Amino acid sequence: MIDAYSIKPIDAEGIREAVSETGGRVVVAEDHHAEGGLGAAVLAALAAEPITDLHLKHLAVDGVPGSGTTEELLSWAGIDSAHIAEAARATLEG
Repeated sequence: MIDAYSIKPIDAEGIREAVSETGGRVVVAEDHHAEGGLGAAVLAALAAEPITDLHLKHLAVDGVPGSGTTEELLSWAGIDSAHIAEAARATLEG
């Protein structure tokens, strides 16, 4: 797990090393829309030294949420712990 507290600058070398250690399995979870966010930064980091067998799941907000608790909104957006675990399991199957 990498906590990318900032996407500029992103630790591209660390990301490439981690992805190599997982056999190309990556789950990116971000708490906003996917465009121009963490997922794009991770893919840019991987593009420098492409991994030929990449299994990527990108979880991000897709829509405009309503009101709710933090847990409800994370679940609604598909970025809560249950969705992240499901995405991780899916990369192992693919």
